[in-house]
Amino acid sequence: MKRLFFVAVLCCLLFVFAGCGSKHYTVTKADGSTVVSVGEPEFSKDSNTYKLENLDGQEVVIKREDVKEIVRNNE
Repeated sequence: MKRLFFVAVLCCLLFVFAGCGSKHYTVTKADGSTVVSVGEPEFSKDSNTYKLENLDGQEVVIKREDVKEIVRNNE
């Protein structure tokens, strides 16, 4: 029983530390709205778009011409 509890606590700590280590980027769009990504946005030359995962875990695709700037957040 103690071993199972120890493993559960260890798994929880790994998830917490993994979340703290991820980098966030703020993408400001041409219309002034912002999207915060988990990890660096990926640019596709084929489709001329940025693909990113927002804080809710949803995949977001933004056209290059709609992006004003991308800034890495210091956390």
